[in-house]
This record gives sequence, structure tokens and C-alpha cells, in this order.
Amino acid sequence: MRIERRLETPKRIYLYITAGSILASLFFVGVLLAIIGVNPVDAYSTMMYRAFATKFGVTELFVKTAPIILTGLAVSIPLRAGLWNIGAEGQLYMGAFAASVIALYLPIHTSAVVIPLMIIFAAFFGMVWASIPAFLKAKFDLNEIISTLLLNYVAIYWVEYLVYGPMKGKYVYNFPYSDLFGDYAILPRFFGTRFHLGVIIAFVVAILIYLLMMKTSYGFSVRIFGSNPRSAEYAGIKRSWVVVSTMLLAGMIAGLAGMIEVSGLHMRLRANVSPGYGYTGIPVALLARGNPLFVILSAFLFGWLYVGGSAMQTTFGIPVAIVDVFQALVVLFIIGGDFFTRYKIKLGGRS
Repeated sequence: MRIERRLETPKRIYLYITAGSILASLFFVGVLLAIIGVNPVDAYSTMMYRAFATKFGVTELFVKTAPIILTGLAVSIPLRAGLWNIGAEGQLYMGAFAASVIALYLPIHTSAVVIPLMIIFAAFFGMVWASIPAFLKAKFDLNEIISTLLLNYVAIYWVEYLVYGPMKGKYVYNFPYSDLFGDYAILPRFFGTRFHLGVIIAFVVAILIYLLMMKTSYGFSVRIFGSNPRSAEYAGIKRSWVVVSTMLLAGMIAGLAGMIEVSGLHMRLRANVSPGYGYTGIPVALLARGNPLFVILSAFLFGWLYVGGSAMQTTFGIPVAIVDVFQALVVLFIIGGDFFTRYKIKLGGRS
């Protein structure tokens, strides 16, 4: 048996490996479920039924998927340039903070003014937060994985400080919440459910990013830089421009995710405004291999895990940690499967 490097990887190999990674993770989680006394077939049937066969489940699937689409895009754009943005979680929190400031303190109470301003400020603060690791990477070549990861903690604790202190609501007792937003600062909801305008915004942003990355010279430059930085620089593509622009774009989109969470779902700023959507964006981008349209499909898978995980929790009393294990296994198998996109195993003979 020998291992050979692939000169070219057919698209069907990516498809097979992605499907295989998901099926393998389903199998191993099934084993875990069986160990704790839950029939895996019943558990998966419940996940499918609750997510796809009820009005509540379908709308919740979209509501959970929307922020994951945005954080997935926030990871996938720098990924196309060969950069790792682990800071989507912190950028989301800063977007939520900025949108909440507009919602709570702007002395104008008109939706036509407040909601666009919330979007603009959330995107701007997400961008500002992402500009720190972008500058450090472009100027000093500081590892962006470390800087973006550490900034997550700063943003999360900053929001916690606010909701326990200066922005704590008057009528929330000891809960770490701000006051509720006025109606003018809440995104419209549809179908008598929690399906809100932010879901549509997420899909529109994904399509726009796809057009930007696949149909423009800018997207072409980013993709060229990501595949071969040295050749890209010889071609006149500036490294600092690609690093800064992709990170700022990522920060804007992640900040927008924070806005739709506080305005569309929570209707206030609160601690734990995200259950980890920023981190979920990492496997979403990996699974989508940086393609913005595939990010939508990949985000639906993880949205299903959130909705289905809640269904399993309420139906079988399964710890929510099983859902985290599920996600971790998907990531693990994707990373492991990536080896087979670059290498192939042949039996017999010598290389």
C-alpha cells in the first residue's frame, strides 16, 4: 500500500468525501446515543420530523440557519485568501452591541431610520473589530488565528460587562439583559412565527458575496492569492490589500449577524447572545470549501443540528453536549477527509 499525491482532484471526490464525512459523524454519534440507551434511528427520525415536518420546526430551522450563514461567510471569505478568521464570534458580539446602542439610545423612534442605522452600525463595529487582527497581520505578520481568537473573549466579556452594568435594564431583576427594544427597532416577523426579516437578509448577503467572489476581478484576485500567494504578488496583487479587505468584509458580515440576532430574535442585548454561531462558522466554511452558495447548504446542516439537538434534548433527555460532540465529529471527519482530497491510497507496487 502506498500514498500518492493527487495532481488534480475531481469535484466528485470532494462530494464523496463530504458525504462520507457527514455519514461517518452520524454513525459515531449513533454509537454514542446507543451507549447512553437511546435508539439512534428513533433519535434521527425525531430530528428530521421536528425540523422538517412541522411549521415551527421549519421556521426555527431558518432562524437558526441565518446567523450561521453569515458567520460561515465571515470565515469563508478570508479562507479563500488563505487566512483564518476565528474571530467571527467576537465580531458578532460587537455587531450586537452596536445595534443595541442604536436601538436603546437613539432619540428617533421610526423603523425606517432605526433599523437601517442598526444594520450600518453593526456592520461598521464588526468591521472595526476585524480591522485589529487585519492590521496586525498585514503590518507585522502576526498570526491571525491567535489574534482573532483572543479578541473573541474581549468582545464577549465586554458585552457581559455592559449587560451587568451600564446597559442593564431597569426591569430585568438580576438577569444580564438590557431593556427590551421598542417596536421600531425589531425586525418584522412572518407567518405568526419567529421567522424574521434577518433570515432573508442572510440569504441576500450570501448571494451578493457569491457574485463578488466569483464574478468580479476582486474575487478573482482573492482566489488567486489564496491558491498561490507568491504568484499573486508577482502578478501585482498586494498582500496587504487582500489581507485587510477580506478581514474587513468578514467583520462586516459577522457584525450583521449580531444585529439580526438582537433585533430579530432576542429583542434586547443579553449575555450569551450567541450559542457559538461564530465558531460554528468555521466548520460551515470548511464544509463549503469557501464557496458562498455552498455555505448556505452547509449552514442548513448545522442549523438542523441545533434544531434537531433541541428536539432530542426535549424528547429523550439527551444532554446538549451530544450536539456539540456531533458538530465536533463533523469537523474532525471533514479535516480527516481533506487528506484524501490531496492524496490517494493505492494498493500494491512501490512509488
